[in-house]
Formats: sequence, structure tokens, C-alpha cells
Amino acid sequence: MRMRYRHVTYRYIDGSQKQVEQHYRQLLNDVLRQSQQAMLQGSAVWRPLADILESSEMMAVKIELAGMKEEEIEVTLYEDALVVSGERRDTHEHQEHLWYHEAQVRYGPFRIEVFIPSPIDREAVTARYDNGFLWVDLPKLPESNQQPVPTNTTTQKDTH
Repeated sequence: MRMRYRHVTYRYIDGSQKQVEQHYRQLLNDVLRQSQQAMLQGSAVWRPLADILESSEMMAVKIELAGMKEEEIEVTLYEDALVVSGERRDTHEHQEHLWYHEAQVRYGPFRIEVFIPSPIDREAVTARYDNGFLWVDLPKLPESNQQPVPTNTTTQKDTH
């Protein structure tokens, strides 16, 4: 598994309820569109199943990636998002006169984006792949260590 760190903002979200709702509505629309494309094309980017857990100390992301090898998974941590991507290939040997009765396992390129709402301790992030599940633990920074967000303020010059 390749883990990369990017010190840039992945997606600008100001944290307002309206913008969060728009973000999740967009995710839902993307999933529906991907499902329709997959049915029509057969190989669209898909989103693996994931559990996203959060406590006051950390966030944990668990992603189901059965059949993948660790080196086929790419994990990128941005300032405000975790992105996991790769491609699961169908290793089934296609034989003449053999057809699917059901095809429920997703193959092809995948991508999952997880918004990170609070600052994390980048040095303590861990990722492990075990029994078909990728776990990424994102410890939060203690509130005393969180960096204040710089704001642009202008001062008026004294004209006296």
C-alpha cells in the first residue's frame, strides 16, 4: 500500500450545515450515477463499502477491499480529506460456454473520499490492511495543539 501526504486542501468546505448537506447530496448523486454507468458500460469508477467512525480523540476509516493486494491500494491524506483509490481486477478465467448467473462483485477502478472535519496528528496516522479490510486511524490533535486558522484582517491607519 502506498501512503502519500499532501499538504493542500482537497476540497473547500466551510463547515456550514448547508454546505455539508450539499456535499452528501453530491456524494449520493455520484453513487447513483456510477451505478447507472456501471450497468451501461461495465467498468466505471466505483466506491467500496466503508465505515467511518469518530470519537473525541480520533477518526477511523474501515474500507472493504476483498481480493486486493496491499500494493494495489493507494492512500492519500490531504489537509481535509482521505482519498483511497486503486483497481480491483477480475482474476476469473473466462471459459467458453461459461456465463454469469449473478455478478455482484465490483471490479475496475475504485475511489473513496472521506472528509476530515477537524485537524489530525499527521505524524500518528496509521494504515493497515488485514483480511480484506483497510483500516486508517486518524488521531485528532489535542485542542491545545490545533493551529488557529489565519484570517486576513486589515487595520485602519491613523489619519490624525
